[in-house]
Amino acid sequence: MSHEAALRAAIPEDVATLMGRIHAHGFAVYVVGGAVRDVLAGRTPTDWDLATDATPDQLRAAFPDAQYENRFGTVGIPTAAAVREVTTFRTDGPSSDARRPDAVRFIATIEGDLARRDFTVNAMAYGLARGVEGDPVSDGAFADPHGGRDDLEKQVLRAVGNPAERFKEDALRALRAARFAARFGLTIEPSTAAAIREAAPLTATLSGERVGAEIEGILAAERAEIGLAALHDLGVMRVIAPALDAQWDQALPRRVAAVGADGSPDAPDPLGRLAELLAPIADDAAAEQVLTGWRRPRATLAALAHLRAADRLAIEAERGTIDAPEYRIRVAALTGDPRDAARQIRRRINAERATPAAVTLLAACDEADARNTPALPSELAVDGAALAAHIGVAPGAWIKPVQEALLVAVGRGEVMNHAAALLTVAERAYGQLE
Repeated sequence: MSHEAALRAAIPEDVATLMGRIHAHGFAVYVVGGAVRDVLAGRTPTDWDLATDATPDQLRAAFPDAQYENRFGTVGIPTAAAVREVTTFRTDGPSSDARRPDAVRFIATIEGDLARRDFTVNAMAYGLARGVEGDPVSDGAFADPHGGRDDLEKQVLRAVGNPAERFKEDALRALRAARFAARFGLTIEPSTAAAIREAAPLTATLSGERVGAEIEGILAAERAEIGLAALHDLGVMRVIAPALDAQWDQALPRRVAAVGADGSPDAPDPLGRLAELLAPIADDAAAEQVLTGWRRPRATLAALAHLRAADRLAIEAERGTIDAPEYRIRVAALTGDPRDAARQIRRRINAERATPAAVTLLAACDEADARNTPALPSELAVDGAALAAHIGVAPGAWIKPVQEALLVAVGRGEVMNHAAALLTVAERAYGQLE
């Protein structure tokens, strides 16, 4: 199938209808950017952005329900399926903050609009120019003035035009380059890589939210190791996470990508990958500071703290300091999920950080998971109230250590998870507290 045929087949019905309506009003209209790239890469686009030579005022006149609340020429037009974004062809002026242009100028051609874009693989379009008869989908033309299709086929990431200018215009493009390279398995071509290295200090001006979102995008990519290696090798990691950069080793990107990889029972595992990325930072406060700088949500910070604690417990278990039942119970107390104990061991094994003892430890955890062996107090056949009633003591702090003793006893096979048997063991456990 030709690339034109692939695009015609992929464009959603509501987008095709909207394109036809815009063209019927006498304007050029094209599908642009990521949607075209994704289709040519054999993927399903998540967004379908359009570009046109119609100004925002002209679009609002043609579509009374259109929404326009920005200064960059992007109008939202409701369709039967979604609000589709349509942006007027434009050229960007200089940027004083290395992020957004200070001003934009609307222009008449798709070629001029594509020239302002970041990478050649994102500078492709499909549709019809003004005055050309036909339907913009069934009769559309493919626009690729910068060779994006060839670069995509050759698995090359190349900046549009002068690479140095592209990254000075928008420092976030340095991280986007790493994300696209990771997502599509691309090699950053030398002049583009050199421009990223030169512009790396500008990433200090980016908001933490933007940086964190790009990091998460890289970690979610099929070839995360490519993007992570690029950030380090091109000097970006030194700016956005100096504590991590200081502890970097060349195997780290590969270890991170091995966590939650395709085929793993834990895939995808974005938190696991993030925890592995920060594993070289021994100090929890320093690791949290990196996440805070990336403006990650509090829930993410809490989850990462639990995973780091679970990793330390796994080290204890591999050394034999604690046995498998106790390890599983203590991890469950951290995360609320008994199966996280096995997950953490698999992460360590996949990342090649585990000792040979991890294989036996993982087998024990997997067996306990398969049998639904209790690891949380709520899974015991007796609750705190029953323990208090049986022992004849008011509920208090003593209940927690008694429940932990019951969980360990059940996990080791010393007692069945039956109420009568547990109550007998609870009496002994309570007596040892006095």
